[in-house]
Amino acid sequence: MVYRLLALDIDGTLLTNSNKLDRQTKDVIQYARKKGVVVTLVSERHFHSAAKVARSLRLTHPIITHNGAFVSSSMDNPVYTSKIEHSVLLQLVEFLETYPCQIQISHERLSISNRPRQKNLIAKMTIGMNEPLFYPVTYVDTLSQYLLENYESATDVKIKLKDEKVMDDIEQAMGDYFPSLAVSRPSIHDITLVRQGTSKFNGLLFFAGQLGIPLHEIVAVGDGPEDAEMIEKAGLGVAMRNASPDVKAKADWVTRTNEMNGVAYVVREVFRKQLRVH
Repeated sequence: MVYRLLALDIDGTLLTNSNKLDRQTKDVIQYARKKGVVVTLVSERHFHSAAKVARSLRLTHPIITHNGAFVSSSMDNPVYTSKIEHSVLLQLVEFLETYPCQIQISHERLSISNRPRQKNLIAKMTIGMNEPLFYPVTYVDTLSQYLLENYESATDVKIKLKDEKVMDDIEQAMGDYFPSLAVSRPSIHDITLVRQGTSKFNGLLFFAGQLGIPLHEIVAVGDGPEDAEMIEKAGLGVAMRNASPDVKAKADWVTRTNEMNGVAYVVREVFRKQLRVH
């Protein structure tokens, strides 16, 4: 089998737990590129942060960011977007403002949040974004007023509240009143909303289609639950050993952990016998 596209998650896959990019990993990415393989990143990170990693790897093709909502090689000319439209976003925010929750709407340029009622919520709202200082967050008194004055869409909306019962009510209401949005619950205190159909896999599928590369010629490597679909459906799906059992069950191959150069190992093994792709 000839593989023409290598799709790599960033956190927990390419990077170590201390957010470092190992020299072996950098070298092996260049090794794959010299074989004529297209290499891209498929990440939950915002475009600013993922593009920084792409530059360090000298990647030239578009990258898939915001969990598949923004596919581009530059800030201004995306090849694919899957965003919550302004009209839906405004209705959503007006609804959420009836609850005492923290709301954060994001797109490729910045994130906007209602002003925290507790000082430590600033840090809590940026947990998981890996480089919060690299991604500007604007705090406003009223998000709905901001949206009335600024015609913007969003790649995602995050909600945070300590009251589990209220969060259960909000999650239920999303399904009843906002069917165009997909709901995930990373924790009992957090809800994430995206446009229906937004996923890493769908972003990757569009990107591969633009290049004329079928699924069976894709190697996809990841570790998180949001990587499971692309791992399961790619021609060769690879899970990191540090992935959860559910993710590893979807994979054709389980490589070493991100702390043990798992990406370098699998790329060498997969591509060492493959001739250069023309």
